[in-house]
Amino acid sequence: MELTPEQQARIEANRKQALERRQKAEAGAKPNPKARTQGSKLSRGYYEYNLSTMRDTKAGFLEEEEPAAKLPEKKRKIIEDIPLGPLDDDLKCIECGSLDLDVMYLKMLKVKVCKKCIENVPDKYSLLTKTEAKQDYLLTDGELRDRSLFPVWEKANPHKSTWNNMLLYLRRDLEEYAAKKWGGLDGLDREFERREEEKQARKEKKYQRSVADLRRRTRADEWEKERRERLRLENEHEHEFEDTEQTGAQKCRTCGLEIEVEEF
Repeated sequence: MELTPEQQARIEANRKQALERRQKAEAGAKPNPKARTQGSKLSRGYYEYNLSTMRDTKAGFLEEEEPAAKLPEKKRKIIEDIPLGPLDDDLKCIECGSLDLDVMYLKMLKVKVCKKCIENVPDKYSLLTKTEAKQDYLLTDGELRDRSLFPVWEKANPHKSTWNNMLLYLRRDLEEYAAKKWGGLDGLDREFERREEEKQARKEKKYQRSVADLRRRTRADEWEKERRERLRLENEHEHEFEDTEQTGAQKCRTCGLEIEVEEF
């Protein structure tokens, strides 16, 4: 069915009027207060907000614009404290040449090594506590306190926060110093064996002293038991009296008890 020219003119006039009304409405439109809840839906009488589309407005206060590449204070301080070499190529893993260095190892222990090598080479890059360092490498407290000998990584005590901080040492540094102190790792083994022998000798000596003391106390207990048994027998025996040189007196042959007797 074809439209008449009059109908087409009316349709065109209505279209223009609708466009004019739409433009006026958009020009005078107020900001939508619910625009920040875009993506939310009304369910069971309350709004379920889509938090991924919301932005914290700080309770309506003006915000200071932050640079996009701003780092946290702690992390920025660590990076600033890293001792940089003369060239960027200097910051490479000493094992594999990787640029992905472990920041904490570099800052605390002054070692350029990546996380992968730390896991793959535990004989060099594992961490030991102060107690383990003393036991494994026979080092003293004074040596472990010397920061010129060993860089230390100080951490909060994992067992209790009020205790002293935990000190962690790099196994490579401990092994190198122990080798110099004891004349090589073989010398360290010999010193360890000597100390073990002395420890066993002290234990054996202590054991012998305890055995001798036990024997002495056992003999004393036996003597005390015999004495008490003798006294018990003496107290429980039947008196056998005999005449004495004194007139009117008799004396027990066993315990020496003296009694007076009357003669009729």
